[in-house]
Amino acid sequence: MDWIKPCRATGLGSLPYQDELAAIKLIAAAMPHWPHWPQLPAKIPEQGFLVQYVQPLIKLGVLTVQPVKDPVFCRQEADWDMKAANFYEKYLEFIEKQSAATQTFALTGEAFAGMEYFLSNFASYFPQAEGVKGHVSGPLTVGLQIKDERGRACFYDETLRDILIKCLAVEAIFEARRLKTLGLPVMIFIDDPSLFLIGSSSYITLTREVASAALATIIEALHAEDVKVGVHACAGIDWSILFDLPVDVISFDAYHYFTGMALQAERLAGYLSRGGKLAWGLVPTSDEAWQETPDSILARFEQQCTELANRGIDSIVLRQNIIWTPSCGTGALPVPLAEYIYNLIKEIGTINILGD
Repeated sequence: MDWIKPCRATGLGSLPYQDELAAIKLIAAAMPHWPHWPQLPAKIPEQGFLVQYVQPLIKLGVLTVQPVKDPVFCRQEADWDMKAANFYEKYLEFIEKQSAATQTFALTGEAFAGMEYFLSNFASYFPQAEGVKGHVSGPLTVGLQIKDERGRACFYDETLRDILIKCLAVEAIFEARRLKTLGLPVMIFIDDPSLFLIGSSSYITLTREVASAALATIIEALHAEDVKVGVHACAGIDWSILFDLPVDVISFDAYHYFTGMALQAERLAGYLSRGGKLAWGLVPTSDEAWQETPDSILARFEQQCTELANRGIDSIVLRQNIIWTPSCGTGALPVPLAEYIYNLIKEIGTINILGD
């Protein structure tokens, strides 16, 4: 039996609420079989994409938090080397399975209040659940936004990149272990939209090899925990980057960037033949959603299936390996729009596209 049934629905993570209960109720209505825990960046900055999973680096002082600015690796501080060494010491404690590492890397506090509320209330709100979904911020996107003391993206510095990747990998492992306590299959998406910058003339020093290696480290760490791993990119990337990685799910914005995926039909066919899944983000996370209905979304999907079939994709195989999602997170949207988007997901998830 496959690990996930065809055409189940889930979400990317963020919602615009400031109340966990409201978020859980929306998720339960739209995604009862594969719910995700909610990130609420509007409630508290620590639940934002950039800082949520680097909390250990902030706690240890490796990252300096500045008012109204992104955190920075301030290596000019007199004790920074000592703080970095302390991080590696804590990381080795984790590798050696010492309980002391839990205090450093555990997903606690307001940054992960949404996950704790989700776990504590899971039985009440998700009686039909077949699995659960988590998410972790991607190393390239975070690494390009967090800078060093000179204002240079930390991803370009080998030492800082190594610290960042190790932190994200351990946080992802802790998340996998927390979600597995529910006794259900787990999948975790690595959200890395900046993958679209690879090959850009503005980022000529950004190599595919380094970005892929960063992702591979986290993917392998999660696979070692026996969870399924997806990578989400909500822009038009070179999808062969992900086809070359051992990912179980490729999550993409099928509303705006379907053409790029269609152009890689041959590689897509190989990916599907290996059991790969596609998180088909066909519900736009923008005002465009107001113009859509379940019927219009499904009509667009049928057009896309026809185009892929014309390019050699087995339509039956494709349909059996789709997960419905919004095209991206909804944390920055107005609440009524986010609710409408989730309702669209709910409705299309009830429509049979398998033809049996």
